[in-house]
Amino acid sequence: TFERESVKLWLELSRCANDLEKIMDGNLRQEFGQSMSRFDVLSQLERAENHTLTIGQLGRQLIASKGNITGLLSRMEAEGLLVRRQIPNDRRSIQVCLTKKGLSLFQNMAEKHAQWSEQSLASLSIKDFKTLIELLQKARVSINKT
Repeated sequence: TFERESVKLWLELSRCANDLEKIMDGNLRQEFGQSMSRFDVLSQLERAENHTLTIGQLGRQLIASKGNITGLLSRMEAEGLLVRRQIPNDRRSIQVCLTKKGLSLFQNMAEKHAQWSEQSLASLSIKDFKTLIELLQKARVSINKT
């Protein structure tokens, strides 16, 4: 039935996502001394206009981070990967800005991340990728309607 197949799909998606995240996190830690959560923060900032987001914006956009964002940002700031600063005329909002060091680290990690993704999914063709991406995007639209 549709219900049973939807549960199987959910389980398979969860397993794939968890397995890939473990691989990526392990590789990032081994090669760069960084976690998937840190990679996620750097990735979001790299794509943002002027490499800057408020803490609220960053928190909403993060995919991999599952914990204390403030603590994570503090540690990353101490390492010179980002800076936090008060927004002029708004004492409640803080901006998070990517530094040159953070950008350089992210670019190196992103290149390796792409290679690891390719290796992990080597049994799929480009056509498979496109089909799977299209189906997952449809699924996400459906999920976000609920």
